[in-house]
Amino acid sequence: AEAASLLKNGDTVATGGFVGNGFAEELAVAIEKHFLETGTPQNLTLMYAAGQGDGKTRGLNHFGHDGMVAKVIGGHWGLVPSLQKLAVENKIIAYNLPQGIISTMFRDIAAKKPRTISTVGLGTFVDPRNGGGKINSITTEDIVELMHFDGEEYLAYKTHSVDIALLRGTTADTDGNI
Repeated sequence: AEAASLLKNGDTVATGGFVGNGFAEELAVAIEKHFLETGTPQNLTLMYAAGQGDGKTRGLNHFGHDGMVAKVIGGHWGLVPSLQKLAVENKIIAYNLPQGIISTMFRDIAAKKPRTISTVGLGTFVDPRNGGGKINSITTEDIVELMHFDGEEYLAYKTHSVDIALLRGTTADTDGNI
């Protein structure tokens, strides 16, 4: 409950885990409860690399409430039907990017790099010539750019600063290492 109260309206929240493994389920439950009781936090941006949920109610499905999330940059949407619904109904800005790219973006965000540059995604739905990973009609900002270096094509994925990271850890040392 204490951790849940630290999130502010408009924060960008990054989450770790894969399916149900390593996901901070208890934190997500507490944040959902806080939102349902107080109406905050609102308009969050969620960033996650891998599918985090059970296809029903667990994982990132705790964030699938009107007004709680404004934007999602996700690597796999198959296990989060509550967020899928918001995206399909044009209630949130929604991107689907490769899981590995988002994992690399976390590293690049920490290094304060403005882009993650890769050939991953060329010619696919994340290529800006094919939609740039946008899921719905209200998602209009281009976060993937086509670039050329030394005569070769690359995609440049815009990084996005993160305010809060939700990480699951059984123990932590006094320096905060989980």
